[in-house]
Amino acid sequence: EYYTSFSYRPVVEVSESCRTGAATNIIFGLALGYKSVVLPVFILAGIIFGSHRLAGMYGISLAALGMLATLATCLTIDVYGPVCDNAGGIAE
Repeated sequence: EYYTSFSYRPVVEVSESCRTGAATNIIFGLALGYKSVVLPVFILAGIIFGSHRLAGMYGISLAALGMLATLATCLTIDVYGPVCDNAGGIAE
């Protein structure tokens, strides 16, 4: 919400950067996108470091397996959305 709603500062700054040209807008948008993933990257790095300290490479493999275990659920949810939209369109 913070990085996508026009009522918050990052989106307003991106729209202001459009005034100087397309290249500035692209660069500013990429920088803003990179800024939005800083915290998750540090959290993942902490998880990897902690799992390595506790169990070595086995800990890293368990952490990776735990993160990948949610992949099937996420993909199922992503695929189910268009199916429901199509069913709703047919029902109308």
